[in-house]
Amino acid sequence: MEYVLKTNHLTKTIGGKDIVSDIELHVKKGEIYGFLGPNGAGKTSIMKMMTNLWKPTSGTIELFGETVTPKSYEILKRMGSIIEFPAFYEHMTGKENLQIHCEYMGFSDFSSIEKTLDLLDLADAADKLVKSYSLGMKERLGIARAILCKPELLILDEPTNGLDPAGMKQVRDLLKRLSREQGVTVIISSHILSEIESIADTVGIIHHGKMMKEVSMKDIEEMNQNYIEVAVSDTKRATHILIEKLNLSNFKVVDDDKVRIYDHDASTQVISKAFALNDVEIMAIGKNTETLEDYFLKLTGGVE
Repeated sequence: MEYVLKTNHLTKTIGGKDIVSDIELHVKKGEIYGFLGPNGAGKTSIMKMMTNLWKPTSGTIELFGETVTPKSYEILKRMGSIIEFPAFYEHMTGKENLQIHCEYMGFSDFSSIEKTLDLLDLADAADKLVKSYSLGMKERLGIARAILCKPELLILDEPTNGLDPAGMKQVRDLLKRLSREQGVTVIISSHILSEIESIADTVGIIHHGKMMKEVSMKDIEEMNQNYIEVAVSDTKRATHILIEKLNLSNFKVVDDDKVRIYDHDASTQVISKAFALNDVEIMAIGKNTETLEDYFLKLTGGVE
C-alpha cells in the first residue's frame, strides 16, 4: 500500500498538556481523506505539524516516503495547503497575490493563474484589491492558491468556512475532480459530518486529541444498519408494546420522543397497527439507514 502521508506516534505537548497524542494516520495516494472531529479536537494542530508550521514534541511525519525535518523544503513544495483562515496581502489584488505565490514556490507557469481564478469563480475579481473581498471570496482565493502550483497533496483545514451552499458544492466537486482525474491526494478537515460524508473515501476520527478510528466510507456503509424510526407521544408505552405485543428487543429510545427499531423482521405496517391498537400516537414513521453522524456518535459517545 502506497501512503502519501503517514504519522508515527505523533504527539504535540504545549504547557505540559498533550494537545494531540500518539496519532497514527495513513493517507493513501489519490484518495480524499476526511479528517473529522469537533472544534478543539486537535485537527488543526496535526495539520500544522503536517505542513511543518509546528514541530512535533515526539513522533514523526512521513511525506512521500521521507521523514519530514525542518529542512524538508523540496518535499513541502509538493503540497498545497490552507491552515485556519487564509492570509493575503490585502493591499494587492487577488491576481497579484497568486503571482507572488508562484514566485516563492518556484512555479513558472503563470498562465495557470487565470485558469485557477476562473475555476473558483474569481475571474471578475482578479484585479480587485483583496481587502474588498468578502469572507467567501477570500476562502475561494485561498483554495485557488492551494491548488495553483499543481500540488500532489492538498491539506485543507475547514476549507468551506464562509462559503454559501453553492460555494460548498463547487469546492466539493472540484476536490473530487482533482482526486479522480489528476490523482491529487486530498486531506480535508471538518466538524461538519455531512460534508465529510459526501466527499471522503476514508475518514480519520479524532476526539480529545486521540485518533479514535481510521475507516473507509465503504466499510462504514457496510457496517451501518437499516432501522425503522418512529416518533411517538409516549416512548415508555411504545417500548412496552414492542416487547410485550411484538416480541421485539433490538431497539433504542433517542431524542426522548423517538424509537429506533433494528430488528430485521419488523415492518412499519405491523408496528403502526400495534401502536394504533394500543393507544400510542404516531407522529412519524419511516425506514432509515445509519449515517456517518450515527457512526461518529457511537464511537465518541457524543459531541460536547
